[in-house]
Amino acid sequence: MVSEDIIRTIISENTILQDNKSRIKRECEININSNLIIVISGIRRCGKSTLLLQGLKDIETKVVLNFEDTRLAGFENTDFLKVEKIAESLNTKYMVFDEIQNLHEWEKYIRSAHDKGYKIYITGSNASLLSRELGTKLTGRYKQTELFPFNFNEYLLYLNVSANPQTFQDYLQKGGFPEALQSSDAEYLRTLLRDIVVRDIAVRRNIKNDTLLLRLALNLVSNIGKEISFNNITNTLSIKSVRSTIDYCDYLKESYLFDFIPRFSFSIKQQLNNPKKVYCIDTGMAKANSLSMSEDYGRMLENAVFLKLRSYNPDIMFYSDNQSECDFLVRRNEDILFAVQVCWLLNSENLKRELTGLQNAMNTTHAPKGIIVTFDQEDTFGDIKVVPAWKWLCEGIEL
Repeated sequence: MVSEDIIRTIISENTILQDNKSRIKRECEININSNLIIVISGIRRCGKSTLLLQGLKDIETKVVLNFEDTRLAGFENTDFLKVEKIAESLNTKYMVFDEIQNLHEWEKYIRSAHDKGYKIYITGSNASLLSRELGTKLTGRYKQTELFPFNFNEYLLYLNVSANPQTFQDYLQKGGFPEALQSSDAEYLRTLLRDIVVRDIAVRRNIKNDTLLLRLALNLVSNIGKEISFNNITNTLSIKSVRSTIDYCDYLKESYLFDFIPRFSFSIKQQLNNPKKVYCIDTGMAKANSLSMSEDYGRMLENAVFLKLRSYNPDIMFYSDNQSECDFLVRRNEDILFAVQVCWLLNSENLKRELTGLQNAMNTTHAPKGIIVTFDQEDTFGDIKVVPAWKWLCEGIEL
């Protein structure tokens, strides 16, 4: 239980803090005027609450509570009645609740508040908890949007710089977390990863060996763009079972730190059994936490391309046969929409291999089109276009 005075103080502080926060327009749009509950999900510190408050900028009075605030540690569902009392005294129906997954059975109150006519906006950083609770109590009542760290366009706007090869290479190294860009300190990204692993996963899932979980995260972040084997990871890190490794990877995915994409197969069973490729939510976070000391810009580029595709469509696979590979296949329902090959620099030694991999993937999956994304090359080979990443990332994708 938390006193009304403390809740009122926090709401007042949040109003001042948020009104003074500098913002840029994000490409992700939300319908603030919807009659549905608005849900923004995504990794911690990517700007979820800022996006909401940006949309609510014309609403002068609103209730804003962040359940990461330690003063709300004892908050119970009955305390929401105090929040309503404060909202009535402020003459507002607008409520913003950050990181609401920290509350037990929060969805029960949100449903009742929505029935009372309150405009509800919530954020959360755990995909599994949100989807389970939204699906059981709030079916048909909410609109959910995923938010990522700054994409390249937003990065350019935030730093007020132009798109060119140099700013793109800087983006690959720094990533898109707003606070990391403000401080230019890689330690921020190391601390953020540790906090997510320990606080959001180990504590919540009652995993006593958080060191092992952190070692797994560092192993994955050091192997982005590579095929991983749960068996090999289990043996390498001495995890007690393959089932535990799979569960830990699922938890890391649910927290939005990583994504795992399957190898294409016409057999769903084979897709599940095949090795996966792993990608990180942010190239800056990957760079700051990687155990590899090499400047592997090729894999950073591949990760950036994945994030662009993932922001448009979650159904992504890779292609591999005995002779060739293709980095990405974008699918909708059962149809492959297009194929994407990523190569830092095309030259006489790798051109045939990259083209063959892309063309084999297109032929096998019946993908109608394909492109090759490079760092800074532009060309055409028959129907295949070669595009510079620093230009392509600034453009939209037609699905």
